[in-house]
Amino acid sequence: MNELSAHLQSLEEQLLTPEVRSSTEKLRTLLTEDFFEIGSSGRLLFQDWDAQTFQLPSIDATLSDFSIHPLSEEHVLVTYRILNHELDRETLRSSIWTKDEGRWKMRFHQGTVVPDEIRTTKQRKTEDF
Repeated sequence: MNELSAHLQSLEEQLLTPEVRSSTEKLRTLLTEDFFEIGSSGRLLFQDWDAQTFQLPSIDATLSDFSIHPLSEEHVLVTYRILNHELDRETLRSSIWTKDEGRWKMRFHQGTVVPDEIRTTKQRKTEDF
């Protein structure tokens, strides 16, 4: 894993922690001001998030199959899987990270539920995306 990949995976993993998800200040350091998400429900989320009071619900999840796909020197698409232990649900995730004043910040995120009939909690290879 190269340095950028390791760094972006670390940032994605930070976004799964209760310490970051419950801290507006920490979220502000990781999300761009125009951040938005298409949730696994299909709903458009956080398009008008308030940088003063924003928090995310807690999640007990494991990240796997992390991969980066550079779009430019300052924009990177990342893809990975999440196993949500509370919901016993697997999702495919993608995020676009952008370099903002020397810091990587997430601009966009999307989650897609993996249907139970094709779910492989044992982890499938990234090539299966």
